[in-house]
Amino acid sequence: MSGSAISYTFLSTSDVQKIAPVSNVTLWRWVRDGKFPAPIQVSKNNFWRSDEVGAWMDEMSLKRAAPRQKAS
Repeated sequence: MSGSAISYTFLSTSDVQKIAPVSNVTLWRWVRDGKFPAPIQVSKNNFWRSDEVGAWMDEMSLKRAAPRQKAS
């Protein structure tokens, strides 16, 4: 290990659904289709890295803003 500080936390499925309020089916469909980060499995539980979910939110914000920009 490099000794660097961890800059993320693990988010549970319910935590993720507070950020992206969709059903379990939709969430797993997004994961399957590569539209949402894949979770990390710890024992039998799934967790998402907060930095990866944050990057997904940033990407969605950019996609939302892109149609508003007019071509010159």
